[in-house]
Amino acid sequence: MITCTEAIPYQAERKIEIMISYHSFFVELLVLQCLALASASLGYNFHYFVQQWPGSHPCVTRKSCYPTTGKPATNFSITGFRPYYKDGSSETFCNVSNNPFDLSKISDLTSKMQANWPSLACPCSDSTTGLWSREWDKYGTCSESRYLPGEHAYFKAALDLKDRVNILQILEKSGIQPNGGFYNLSSIHSAIHKAIGYDPWIKCNTDASGNGQLYQIYLCVGRYELTFTECPVLPKTTEDCASAIKFPAF
Repeated sequence: MITCTEAIPYQAERKIEIMISYHSFFVELLVLQCLALASASLGYNFHYFVQQWPGSHPCVTRKSCYPTTGKPATNFSITGFRPYYKDGSSETFCNVSNNPFDLSKISDLTSKMQANWPSLACPCSDSTTGLWSREWDKYGTCSESRYLPGEHAYFKAALDLKDRVNILQILEKSGIQPNGGFYNLSSIHSAIHKAIGYDPWIKCNTDASGNGQLYQIYLCVGRYELTFTECPVLPKTTEDCASAIKFPAF
């Protein structure tokens, strides 16, 4: 059976003209199929760049669960950098078997990632590396392009984006403090829009008392320039926010 890697110009010894035409047709067909598959897997339109507030994370607030590296910083942390199509769909786990997560490829980024992309999931085992591995295998492998040519570029791009936009600083400049107070959702939107020029999408959850609280902030990033842009579609979720939400302390 001919595979994609074997779809090269037919160079077998000439036997009869009809046999050459037969093989040429199927080689060309296979090449077209391979190109179509490659285009489909790399044809995403934008990324959701997602940051979360640790004070609202269920494992942190209900189980006092911190990474083995210690309590996370009192700041928003990265939780995802995920490619999507304009219709809100996405592909996952693209060619993982040939391109699995390799911690050695991001050894120069590890300390910065521990500070900015920690795992808050329970149990409290050494799960941060596992988080990075899952994000790369599920989403990073589907982000590869000339602009993100591999694992190191993928994680570095996410860290650079976080450096460009300090969500906590933006909110605090508008008087929105992580002090357990309630703030208008519209004020949070406005503060972020004023700072970056684009609307965020905000995801909420509830605390132990049933109060809606600020949990995650989604910003959209263009595929080519890797700069912030207007979100072409909102994430598909039912965890909407009330008009006033809590910004818990941490």
